[in-house]
Amino acid sequence: MCIEPKGIPPLQAADRRGPTDRIPPEELTALGPVSHGWVSVPDNLDSPVPTPVVIVCHERYGVVQHTVELTEKFAAAGFIAVAPDFYADMDLSGEHERLPDVGDAAALRHLDAAIAYAHTLGPYPSSAPIAVVGICRTGSYGILASAARDDIAAVVMLYGGAQPREYEVGDLRTTPYAELISAGAAPVLGIWGEKDHTMSVKHVHRVRDLLEDARRSYEFVMYPDLPHGWLNDTMPGRFRAAQARETFELIVSWLHATFAAGAEAPAVSWRFTSTIAPDYDFASNARQH
Repeated sequence: MCIEPKGIPPLQAADRRGPTDRIPPEELTALGPVSHGWVSVPDNLDSPVPTPVVIVCHERYGVVQHTVELTEKFAAAGFIAVAPDFYADMDLSGEHERLPDVGDAAALRHLDAAIAYAHTLGPYPSSAPIAVVGICRTGSYGILASAARDDIAAVVMLYGGAQPREYEVGDLRTTPYAELISAGAAPVLGIWGEKDHTMSVKHVHRVRDLLEDARRSYEFVMYPDLPHGWLNDTMPGRFRAAQARETFELIVSWLHATFAAGAEAPAVSWRFTSTIAPDYDFASNARQH
């Protein structure tokens, strides 16, 4: 059983590592001068068609066991998968109550390194479609990447990117969130849980409205009775096996359909599928470990 620890998850070697311990740099792949991450590739890397790329953005715990498992699942589904460590160039030697927030400039630095590295792995680097999957704290990183780059073909927001903190402008985020959303064009898949304690249905509506204002295609799914982080099988209090399988299959099928449509989609598409209780009350949603 895994209970989330307080403080900064430690770096541990494989023979001593628990589910919430971060993977040390020497076990990761160097993606650039100050970036490293977990890399997994499919068996058919020599396919005559470009192999699509998925950049997996870890939860707030860093590159841990769940990150590795999810990255390898994407590779098994046929994608070049790279999970950059967004804490790679941070000094974490001091006392911290939890891992610090990552600013947009630093996040883009690691996203750029991960994408550049992914392009070295396939035979058709210039034409491989790229998706950025943001999870939990990194939920807005796909929005960020699509605002800064013109080669992002798909964005996935997995129970993240709708929290109120996304709209705070300061040292971490200098460009307002609404402007980042308006600056990008890639279609967005947003996946949410009714029982999420970090963001409410109204918070999800706010992101939806901004996407519609920007005339960006999106598909949002609100699953009933699911807590924050239900894909993470290292946290049994929040993990939901059946819904985790369904969610991953949805992501993969949506990515394939979005990549196949390409940039020449005939129209902007909006879809929001939601099931919630008639007496839904965000204040009653509790954190699950």
